[in-house]
Amino acid sequence: MSLRKIHFTVGRGDSSYSFQADANARFFFWPFGKKKGKFIIRGGALQPDEVKKRIQEAGIGKQVEIIRIGYDGQPDDMPVVVEIIDISNRGFTGRIVNLERLMIESATRNLIYAKKGGGVLEFFYNDGDIKDITLSRDKELLEKERNISGLTEILAALDKGDHVIVAYFDTKHKATVNTEGLILEKDEINENFTLQIEKINRIELEKKISKQFNIHKDLVIDIEMV
Repeated sequence: MSLRKIHFTVGRGDSSYSFQADANARFFFWPFGKKKGKFIIRGGALQPDEVKKRIQEAGIGKQVEIIRIGYDGQPDDMPVVVEIIDISNRGFTGRIVNLERLMIESATRNLIYAKKGGGVLEFFYNDGDIKDITLSRDKELLEKERNISGLTEILAALDKGDHVIVAYFDTKHKATVNTEGLILEKDEINENFTLQIEKINRIELEKKISKQFNIHKDLVIDIEMV
């Protein structure tokens, strides 16, 4: 015995179209709309309210360093540094400041840690993957905080070939860079030195970078013996 067919005809302007359905077919209508999925906070991540609070306290125009947690539950090796350009009730927009990533990419093939990227990123407070948000210190604050005489003393105690960590502020890109390497040379007044950079943010470079520093002009923040 064959199933009885029901024929539907629907008019549309001067034409019509039709379809057939089994009489025994069942049609279900859900009057409550699509159920929204609940957001998930990854282990160790900040709660949405805390993310919102920190971003609003920082404000538009400020640079922040954001550590995110990956799908594997591990935090990123490098923070995402962004300049906040917009804040809403749901999230915020940040323009990427990727000086360290560009430097790393120019000296290594390990692009997982150093994608050029650029542009802007959209963040939502309930993304559930932000581990930490810290305000990047600006140029004026760093100039007030750093100890020039202390830096001079540290440099005086160092010799050619010493392995050091040097943190400095790049005024062009408005970002702090953490480098590690060997002192190739320094002057007698302990103000100028050349560093062979081997690591940036603990990531080893395949191609070493040689950079000259002046503790005054280059806004050197800290020099530490490894």
